[in-house]
Amino acid sequence: MSKTIAIGKRRIGDGQPALLVAEMSANHDRDLKQALALLDIAAQAGVDAVKLQTYGPDSLTLKTNHPSARIDPIWGAASLYELYAQAAMPYEFHEPLFKRAEELGLLIFSTVYDERDVDFLEKLGNPIYKIASFELVHLPLLRRVGQTHKPVVLSTGMATLDEVQEALTALTTGGSKEIILLHCCSAYPTPPEAANLAAMKTLRDAFHRPIGFSDHTLGVSVAAAAAALGACFIEKHFTNDPQRKGPDHRFSASPEELRELVRAVRQVESAIGKGDKATAACELESKRVGRRSIFAVVEIPQGAVIVRDMVRVVRPAAGLHPRHLDEIIGRKARRKIPAGWPVTGEDV
Repeated sequence: MSKTIAIGKRRIGDGQPALLVAEMSANHDRDLKQALALLDIAAQAGVDAVKLQTYGPDSLTLKTNHPSARIDPIWGAASLYELYAQAAMPYEFHEPLFKRAEELGLLIFSTVYDERDVDFLEKLGNPIYKIASFELVHLPLLRRVGQTHKPVVLSTGMATLDEVQEALTALTTGGSKEIILLHCCSAYPTPPEAANLAAMKTLRDAFHRPIGFSDHTLGVSVAAAAAALGACFIEKHFTNDPQRKGPDHRFSASPEELRELVRAVRQVESAIGKGDKATAACELESKRVGRRSIFAVVEIPQGAVIVRDMVRVVRPAAGLHPRHLDEIIGRKARRKIPAGWPVTGEDV
């Protein structure tokens, strides 16, 4: 199984920088001008991609008076259907957003929630499909997405390993081969102590696929930690103003936080390095000045037998390595060694 996945000219996976994805979610506010402005913010922040969500209220639920469809007022709606009607991005926004993203050099793709919307996204050339954590159990949708043979990003919030396996089976039965698994906690916002980033390793060990992180925490520290743990794909909701009205603005990154996310993740990736254990170029001066070597503490005449009291192991590293201390005791000096000078191989 390939450890990297190609999306256009970009490879995602082992040995590659994490794909940083700015999630627009409902923060377009059903206003095309607002949505286009968010693309500009994403490009200016330096992310690699922007993700949309493609659905109408009927893609997700139906009008019902059943008590189970009522939701917390914090979402700004009384029922699921009302929430999705308010939050859904109009279908006619997709084409201009795809076009503008291409002009900005951003990868753009979408989360799909209903089999009927796959055909719509295929006509737009959607290059990769995201499956939201809530849809992981929507097996008919997964099989339909699999039939596109496009790469898939599968978010795994709330899921058990058995449920992840069932979802993978549905995708691969449909025809999917390239699948990225995202660890996720589906709480909005997610308390950092609930992020459970160690589950990334659990997913990697269980399924041997590229692993990423869908971040719903506030701030950027948890996403940066995910990068340190090897996340190859990191996504985060973003907005131009967390104070705006709407279901998702309150837990989304501001433009400044989005820029900080890019900076922090890239810094972490740079800090990880290649794993070799050797002297770094920036350490050479410290090594020269701070390490110890053998120095004469008194003048040692030419031909004198070197005894222990004549030498010390001190800084800097200008003389013989301390490992040679016992070797030179009892030897004759080949030439005069001034007091306070390093003892070198030519001296003994």
